[in-house]
Amino acid sequence: RTTGGERIGVVTVQQSAGVENGFAGIAQAYTDSSPVLFLPGHPGSQLVGVPPTFDAAAHYRHATQWADLIPSAAAIPDRFRRAFTLLRTGRRRPVMLEVPLDVARQEFPGELDYRPVRPARVGPDPLAIVESAELLLAAERPMIWAGQGVLYAGASAVLTELAELLEIPVMTTLLGKSAFDERHPLSVGTGSYSLTAMAFQALRESDALFAVGASLARDFTAPAIPVGKRVIHNTVDPRDLNVAIPTEVAPLGDAKLVLADLVAELRERGAGPRGERGTAAAKIAATRERWQARWRPKLTADEVPINPYRVIGDFMATFDPATTIVTHDSGSPRDQLVPQYQAVCPHGYLGWGHSTQLGFGLGAAMGAKLAAPEKLVVNFMGDAAFGMVGLDLETAVREEIPIVTVLLNNSAMGNYEKFIPRATEKYGTKFLSGDYARIGAGLGAHSERVDRPEEIVPALRRAAASAAEGKAALVEVITREEADIPYAPWFEKK
Repeated sequence: RTTGGERIGVVTVQQSAGVENGFAGIAQAYTDSSPVLFLPGHPGSQLVGVPPTFDAAAHYRHATQWADLIPSAAAIPDRFRRAFTLLRTGRRRPVMLEVPLDVARQEFPGELDYRPVRPARVGPDPLAIVESAELLLAAERPMIWAGQGVLYAGASAVLTELAELLEIPVMTTLLGKSAFDERHPLSVGTGSYSLTAMAFQALRESDALFAVGASLARDFTAPAIPVGKRVIHNTVDPRDLNVAIPTEVAPLGDAKLVLADLVAELRERGAGPRGERGTAAAKIAATRERWQARWRPKLTADEVPINPYRVIGDFMATFDPATTIVTHDSGSPRDQLVPQYQAVCPHGYLGWGHSTQLGFGLGAAMGAKLAAPEKLVVNFMGDAAFGMVGLDLETAVREEIPIVTVLLNNSAMGNYEKFIPRATEKYGTKFLSGDYARIGAGLGAHSERVDRPEEIVPALRRAAASAAEGKAALVEVITREEADIPYAPWFEKK
């Protein structure tokens, strides 16, 4: 049995400088509940607690779910059993095991007895399933809020079964994007810092919300939930419950087990679409048609500098989402891409961002390519993000990790003037500069600069061809700064 949570990423770095520089990436993985086994070095057991030694176990304790130092070679099996248990069970977050140099040199005493740890899943309270079914059946306009836990549980198929059984709209979160086919008639797309009109409508008009595989964390990566809704909250972590959203029913446990039990309970009750639920797909379709009509002019715009939505529109029209993995970077590229791009299969889109460090998408794309070498892997990033980590493209070239980077270069930190108006006016703080295609070429990547809309598709195809031949590619597109982004207030004004 293979699900999204059983393949674990492993990162190893040298002591001191390596582990100090790795903090931002591990912190991002922690906030986004990503399971990563982190194996940094340490100068030596005799130097623990001796200045200026950087003791990673102490410093990373709050950015991992467990951080420890391996005291001896004999302790390795026990430490790894515990590490993989935490990585594959319940809340998925990084685990760190620090390896002192003297321990790394030790021979293992005796015969190694290590057996891989199997994931442990927790099922729901049967009473909570009954109460969840009753609440969903009593609701006139329920909706599903599908989070990352659906992906980790491998629960997309049973989620679809539930949605179709009751004809309920499904919204995915930023981290849960791709858990539900966004071409499905019941999909309202992704609700994030930016969101679709369909998601906004469902959130506004629903009378009950079933959050499955989600934390319901209240931060800027999630849309607001209007007050007055009856809430069913499924999570593997009880610490998520009743933090900011009052919960009426809480079927704790693995999302796939909860969904399967809930579908069985509903079928026993002869459940099916009724009332307003029976017209949900038609209502979503009407809203989707208006939404697409609203954005089509931008997705096909011929203006110069190029509208970033034109890049997204051409990309979607050129590549098959079923054979592509897409990720974004922070800021405008994320906010423009997430509502528009339609993910159709689990893990076909890597949404991230509870912490939103600029540049994280480049490393995420390389990891995705290593995990799924048969897929075309593309990361969209802005010029500010490239300024943070762009030289790491050399890693993709040197290690033959053939990803495609689409760089939306508007020579600015988009829309930052509303946060730093005086600094922008007085010092031009938000404005950037650089010829990044030349940098990409200098790093050994297939590299192109695109200035005109008609050049976008040919350049993207050449980049994909380069990736298919094993060479990383960079397509720098010179874009205009686009302030039209569908945040929640955008819909209120409309």
